[in-house]
Amino acid sequence: MKPTEELIHEHKAIKMMLGIMGKIAENIQNEKNVEVKDVEDIVNFLKTFADKCHHGKEENVLFPALLATGIPLENGPIGVMLFEHSQGRTYIQEMSDGAMNWKNQDAASAQSIANAMLNYSTLMQNHILKEENVLFVLADQRLTALKQEEILAKFEQIEEDVVGHGIHEKFHELLNQLKAKYID
Repeated sequence: MKPTEELIHEHKAIKMMLGIMGKIAENIQNEKNVEVKDVEDIVNFLKTFADKCHHGKEENVLFPALLATGIPLENGPIGVMLFEHSQGRTYIQEMSDGAMNWKNQDAASAQSIANAMLNYSTLMQNHILKEENVLFVLADQRLTALKQEEILAKFEQIEEDVVGHGIHEKFHELLNQLKAKYID
């Protein structure tokens, strides 16, 4: 397996969550029932799986390896990806703040959660397309087989050190529960 294949596999889980978030945002806008705990679980998924694990692999391992091959940081795809990761973190914080305010009976916070979810979803859907169709293609072309093996080993280390053993499975279980609740 190549590092890009592992990242694309993670994109599938992230895209499933984006679909769930879209439905939750729609439910909020139509004043249908949404549980604040589900929003908190989504925030935890985004902070841990999407940001610390997935983006952590990219920012701490893949991007530096690509920079070493001569791909520029400024005015190039890596700079764009980093900027979009930062934007995504802002939207995740807005969801987190909205969930806290919603628990404190601030009715207007539900709409801010919906807006942040929709903004994050749009950003990440476009982001994933750019990664898979531009950046990962460059990675597959420029990184030697040996370098790709090194990157995969570092990815495994991030899984254990940052995410923890068995957490991926719990997140996939959460995805299935939320999908059954809001989409199926």
